Amino acid sequence: MRDIIVVGAGPAGLIAGAEAAKAGADVLVLEEDAVVGKPDHCTGLVSRVGLERLIAPSPSFVLNDIKGARIFSPSGKQYDVVTDETKAYVIDRTKFDLELAKIAERSGVEVAMGKAFPQDEKSKVIVNAEGVKGRVSRLLGFDTPRSIQAVQMDVEVDDFEKDMVELHIGRHAPGFFAWRVPRGDHVRVGLACYRGVPLELLRNMIETDRNFARLKGGKSLGILPGKVVVGGPLRKTVLGNAIAIGDAGGFVKPTTGGGVALGGSIAQMAGRVAAQHVLEGRPLKRFEKDWKDSYGREFRVMKLAARIFSNMKEEELERGIASAQRAGILGTISGYDLDLQRKAVNRILESRLLRFAVMPFLRSLF
Repeated sequence: MRDIIVVGAGPAGLIAGAEAAKAGADVLVLEEDAVVGKPDHCTGLVSRVGLERLIAPSPSFVLNDIKGARIFSPSGKQYDVVTDETKAYVIDRTKFDLELAKIAERSGVEVAMGKAFPQDEKSKVIVNAEGVKGRVSRLLGFDTPRSIQAVQMDVEVDDFEKDMVELHIGRHAPGFFAWRVPRGDHVRVGLACYRGVPLELLRNMIETDRNFARLKGGKSLGILPGKVVVGGPLRKTVLGNAIAIGDAGGFVKPTTGGGVALGGSIAQMAGRVAAQHVLEGRPLKRFEKDWKDSYGREFRVMKLAARIFSNMKEEELERGIASAQRAGILGTISGYDLDLQRKAVNRILESRLLRFAVMPFLRSLF
């Protein structure tokens, strides 16, 4: 009888496992894939502050320092938000996950690769960190988080800015956005959408949008299909002796689909609570109270913002971005925490930009 079995050797699973093992629990991590960190479907963009909460950034897995963002409106107008300091990192997820696996093993975690759940071994607690697959979630009785389809493509090009990311709003990615992220010697371009076929939309974007003209002559290094979790945390993240974390628990920012840093912080909570449950008899349900106390309001505000954004028409997006630029809000919100977005969203809603949110919100109700 194991103390804790963690399903999935992604960041959330490895972080939760390491935290539980440090507290004295016997932890086994099961990963159905043969290699940690592969396949890699992640954009790799994480906030500087969020990453530093989890681990010291290292050249072994950090590909680029990001100091700004270039935002393109539906009509193609460009808005640059640039800072003097590093706001985010682009990480190599395979190398990052391998580093987390080393930390977990040094903490006493056994990591078993090529092993799917369930195994013959039993445990007092199961931590589900399988991602968006849903197989283990269904076995354990959890809901599956709401997600939308996405696709990415790595392209080898010579001319790109290594400290800027690009966001393309509207048109190419209905209800969400497209992106271009520098990754060492190439760029990763992709999109997620509520409507349409992502790969068709991506290819059309590269072929027809003048802002992607340089990519047309670049060498494609591969296509990466995937999903982006947009529904926020599950209604129940603890069922019986099981906890759901990471993408499986919906601990992903509904506004951007990013979950490595914020999900990692919540995974630390899960690991501590799981260890205290098996070692001290404390209620496993405390995990839900802990994450809601710390991050519940953040997720509620981000869900509202994402709901409004996904229901905005292109002309509303166009006017809203232009107004935000004139009011200096685009530059202002760059100073907020990129993971804890409630203050930034509130800053937008308290401004005159609120008028652009009324009709999209009403549309979302019907």
